[in-house]
Amino acid sequence: MEILKRAKGDSGEIVPFNASESDLKDEINLRTSKAGYTTRDGNPTFGTKIMGPGIGFSKLNQWPRDGNGNLIDD
Repeated sequence: MEILKRAKGDSGEIVPFNASESDLKDEINLRTSKAGYTTRDGNPTFGTKIMGPGIGFSKLNQWPRDGNGNLIDD
């Protein structure tokens, strides 16, 4: 039966070959969420290295300031 469908031009896929990019993204998110790799929004189901809480004191976004709290110009 699958051979007859392919002969008629239907590839048997859920998304046609001429689908829009948003339709393809939706289908990819659906398939990867069913497989357990991502959420339905396409986000990972686990915390990645960047998302981790880190260890120790974080120095990100800390600019040198004077006693009044104003930024010190180099």
